[in-house]
Amino acid sequence: MFSKITLDIKENLFNELLESVNFDAVAKGRMGNHLVKEDEQGVPIVRTTTKYNKAANTFSDLHCRLVDCINATLEGIPVQHFNNALTEVYDRTYTKMGFHSDQALDLDPHSYIGVFSCYERPAEHVRQLIVQDKVSGEESAYAMTHNSVVLFSVENNTRFLHKIVLDGAANSNNRWLGITFRVSKTYIQFEGDVARFADGEVLTLATDVQEKEFYRLRGEENRSLGFRYPELRYTINKADMIRPEKFK
Repeated sequence: MFSKITLDIKENLFNELLESVNFDAVAKGRMGNHLVKEDEQGVPIVRTTTKYNKAANTFSDLHCRLVDCINATLEGIPVQHFNNALTEVYDRTYTKMGFHSDQALDLDPHSYIGVFSCYERPAEHVRQLIVQDKVSGEESAYAMTHNSVVLFSVENNTRFLHKIVLDGAANSNNRWLGITFRVSKTYIQFEGDVARFADGEVLTLATDVQEKEFYRLRGEENRSLGFRYPELRYTINKADMIRPEKFK
């Protein structure tokens, strides 16, 4: 189902990770951006309903070391070739996350998702990942402790909903930095400023009609078991169409 590991990291990486990404303000108390690990196939993207205006950043050496550390700590889970990640920072004002499944349009169906957590002040309050079975409604909780990683398969992502909640005093402003690592199956390549899929078709920005359809499909994914997306050749996210940048 869901499992949790703790990485053997002695130092607090919060500030270093905070400075490794060009963050975009997403909502009150929340900022984020995507990380990508380019290879000969191109740029691995993960399309979502959250809109970003800044280019994704490429994996830094630090992000690659984190992936190596996760793989060295895994038990009962195959090595994961993470090539995409969402990195976010929440402060105390971001508390309204609802239950959802991670958007799996571009995820390798045989891979795992890993959510790494670290805190500005590790000894203080932590957030929890609340998991809810889509059928029974039964809930379980995982403490997102400092340097921990909660892992779940893309298959189980379709069977369960989850949300991150603040577990602690409301007046604590201990910031959480999380990195959701995943394996993308969708690659794009850039010809100048044009983003193309592997077959050469252009990745386009959604029309109003397509954007409404994208949100409708996203809602169906959250409600359904085993939901599968149709083939989509557009994105609602302008940042997906911008060449990734190395930040610092």
